[in-house]
Amino acid sequence: MSGIATAALKFPVALSSFGIQKLVGALPLGDTETGKAVRASLYKTGESAKQDFASNTALFGAFQFSDKAQSALIDFAADAVTLKAFTPSYMRNMFNGLMQGSSGAIGAVGTAFARNLLREQFGNTFDVISYVNHVDAPSTLTPDGDYPIDEMIAKMYSRGDYPALWLVEGLGERYAHAYLNDGEELYGLLSSGKGLEIPDKTQLMMHAGMGIIFAKHCIAKLTPCSPEGEIGEAIKQFLDMCDANSQERYKGAAVESLGLVTRTWYGQMVQLIYAQLLKIDQAASEYFWRGAGRAMYFAPMYMLPGFSPWQAANTEPPDDTARRNARAGVAWAFTIVNIRQPQIHCNFLRNRNFEIAGNDAFTTGVYSTLLMAGEMVPDHAYVKAFAEFKPDPNDKPAVEAWERFIGTDCEARLAFYRKTLKAANKMGEVFRYHPLPEYIEHLAAGLQS
Repeated sequence: MSGIATAALKFPVALSSFGIQKLVGALPLGDTETGKAVRASLYKTGESAKQDFASNTALFGAFQFSDKAQSALIDFAADAVTLKAFTPSYMRNMFNGLMQGSSGAIGAVGTAFARNLLREQFGNTFDVISYVNHVDAPSTLTPDGDYPIDEMIAKMYSRGDYPALWLVEGLGERYAHAYLNDGEELYGLLSSGKGLEIPDKTQLMMHAGMGIIFAKHCIAKLTPCSPEGEIGEAIKQFLDMCDANSQERYKGAAVESLGLVTRTWYGQMVQLIYAQLLKIDQAASEYFWRGAGRAMYFAPMYMLPGFSPWQAANTEPPDDTARRNARAGVAWAFTIVNIRQPQIHCNFLRNRNFEIAGNDAFTTGVYSTLLMAGEMVPDHAYVKAFAEFKPDPNDKPAVEAWERFIGTDCEARLAFYRKTLKAANKMGEVFRYHPLPEYIEHLAAGLQS
């Protein structure tokens, strides 16, 4: 039986397992020891089945959509029983969500130009998913216990400016996987020896890829019924692995991957892990939502018109700091995926900037992405073209939106930001939200004192 057929067979197993698990959780017996044991078993069954189609974009997207719909029905049934569903605020929030989704769908396909840009955006996203899932690099060590890291880096960069970022992140994942599978306790993977000697330009995304493996290793054993202490220990293990194997100036890129992994593959664990992170490490909790925002953009269900990752970034995080980081994460992914066509950004800012109003997190996410890409690929052709892009001067709404969210001095700001961050050894900080103008000025003042 083909891999696709096997994956398709596992789809209903995962969906029904998660659905029953959530239904049990909504029942009065759900929080008893017996109920928790049943829920944990169903969750593990669903996770095991989901792994067989997690890398199939179409199946994984259908699963996300179906799982969200079934969860919404279960939540609505529970709210109806308690009469919560019939309060004015409940109904108002529900209709507001429907109206925003409808507006987004109309804006995405309302004109031939918009439809063409949407096709390009889909193509870009599928290109990136293909790069991430098909990195041609070993995930095991050579018989003499080595890894051909220099050869692999050269190979990834030979593919061009656009694929390089994703391929190097995938290389970092496979590099860490190879050493982790070797069975020895990891120390100094990117902070000593050959890992320290690889070019600086590779380090941000090598750290990000390494963090992905550490996150999967530490949280895969958890369930929504795991005790708080067990969740806390898994988080501490992850942070300890990042500390032991990262260069301090790039560590943020590794820590951010915990949010990416959790939101992508272990969605029910997001709030539980965040709650423990807040107690353990405030900075890590900020990186966490930045990574979760990146995952929101890549969630296949949000590729559909009317389903917005920006809305997810506004509604899923529980507080303002988390929301800013999530929005910056969505902006990060949106920018780097579509960097070859700045007009995609321009069209979004012209027609849908209401989705990112209220704070500067979108702008921070865009500039953080351009800084990271320019660091990875010096003189990155697409970064330069994006920074120099100007909307049609006859399209006043587009011009005003671009000036508001991107600015007319993008190239100069990028140069100053990059110079300051590198001098302060703070490049890893682009993996969480900062009000960049103020943050950079603060670093610059510190360097001069």
